[in-house]
Amino acid sequence: MSAVTSPPPSAVPAHAQRPRLAPSAEVHSPPGGQGDWVLQYGARYVRITKHVAELVQELDGERDHEALAVRLGGAWSTERVGSAISRLDSLKLLDDGETSPPAVAPRFQIVPPLTLQLTLLRPGRTMQALRPLFARLFSRAVVAAGLLCVLLGIVALVVQRDAVAVTLNSPLSAVSFAGVLVALLLGVSIHELGHAAVLIRYGGRPSRIGVMLFYLTPAFFCDVSDAWRLPDRRQRVHTALAGPAVQTSLASASAFAAWPLADGTAKTCLLFFAVTSYGTALLNLTPFIKLDGYIALMSYVDVPYLRDRAMTDARRTLARILFGGTYQRELPTRWTITYGFACLAFPVYFLSTALQTWLGSLQRVGWVGVLLAAAGLSYIVWMLIRGAFRLAAEVKAAGVRRARVGAVCAVLAATTGAVLFLPTHQRVAAAYVTGPSGTRLVLPQGSSAALVRPGAQVTLKTNGLLLHDTLATARVGSAPAGETKVPVSTYFPVELGGVVGMDSTVFPLDLDRTPTPATGAAEVELGSVPLWKSLHRTYVLPFLPF
Repeated sequence: MSAVTSPPPSAVPAHAQRPRLAPSAEVHSPPGGQGDWVLQYGARYVRITKHVAELVQELDGERDHEALAVRLGGAWSTERVGSAISRLDSLKLLDDGETSPPAVAPRFQIVPPLTLQLTLLRPGRTMQALRPLFARLFSRAVVAAGLLCVLLGIVALVVQRDAVAVTLNSPLSAVSFAGVLVALLLGVSIHELGHAAVLIRYGGRPSRIGVMLFYLTPAFFCDVSDAWRLPDRRQRVHTALAGPAVQTSLASASAFAAWPLADGTAKTCLLFFAVTSYGTALLNLTPFIKLDGYIALMSYVDVPYLRDRAMTDARRTLARILFGGTYQRELPTRWTITYGFACLAFPVYFLSTALQTWLGSLQRVGWVGVLLAAAGLSYIVWMLIRGAFRLAAEVKAAGVRRARVGAVCAVLAATTGAVLFLPTHQRVAAAYVTGPSGTRLVLPQGSSAALVRPGAQVTLKTNGLLLHDTLATARVGSAPAGETKVPVSTYFPVELGGVVGMDSTVFPLDLDRTPTPATGAAEVELGSVPLWKSLHRTYVLPFLPF
């Protein structure tokens, strides 16, 4: 923060003439005496120089600008004080008589776009006593040994690749599924404590620790916003990467523990935990959504609000290409525009890919799956609509001529309409069961079953949680379809026994050999149809109540 010019006295608000710092604002000196000072107001952190910190500490509401300049001396003049006060006022860091102290984060809060947080612990300064311990745990030698173990854990999984393939291609028992779920939740909690431990090791303090639903996935969280007080950007990067490092260390330990075991429940659980923990850590390193990889990148380039500002530049670039106009840049670098486009596209890509992967299973497990799939689809549509409105706001602010806007929108609408009529290959998710009467195709009773015709090709697959290898191909027989009831685990990759059944439509299958295992997933080929019809059949028809 620097001062150049001072506003005229008539333009200075009354509360800024004898300025007082906003309630509960706090000045932090740099740890170790090196680096920037930080002015904290609630969850906001503003970096300031030592000279501005000296000024801020004198803002008690008793002195005007001239008296402050005399008090500080040195390079401070009345004009420089006035300019700095104006800047602080623009950041809402002065007490204007109406500003209330920053609210303590509520125990339960909603963080857009799709995160629900419940705070369990506010550690504050109470964990600072553990700093010497954390300094030993996260020494260079220990970190290097941990990284080596992470790499060796991947080698252990490669050596056990056959067992890993069987684990990922097979449905889990209810006990294994529950055990893996509990282990993953504990692993994520230790992941978050890793962030907190490294932050404390460098002299910071975590403000909140709790549980959350992140995109409908249960997880733990640790608020390490205080990392912005750390003087070295490498320390902030280390704090961000500590979680994935801890999680991959747990994954490697699980891979090694599974290695000597015989095939069974314990080996299955350990291998599944190892693979999913490595995968979760890799996703966490993705810099295009607000996860640890993004925090590390933002800390490394030392640009606050990097993602939001890059997406703003990307939207304005797209608006300029399509509609013309003049737009102001948020960031001066070129690479951030490409990065902004990636940040805009990745959430839609990630959610649509995840939904496409799980859509078949969700459609096959009844109304619960229907609600989850509908929620995911609605959220994707909402993101696209929100993006369109923000793009429209950028275009409007740039003063683009309405004629050009209308012409471009007409071209985009025509292009979208043409794309909807492009031919695409259509499939419907199903399952197969083998019994005394042979192998049969089953689908939950509903609209999708009506699309299946005799002679349609069917691909039989394994019913794993993560993988679906092809087992055999068959065709729908000519005999009429019937009705039956099958266990819900026929459609979902968790073995729940025959306790819960689902009314289903059953079709005969013509195939050369009986597949192994006796039950699994299936895909029915429906032929080539226009894209609009494929979208309707996939994302609308299965969720209609009739």
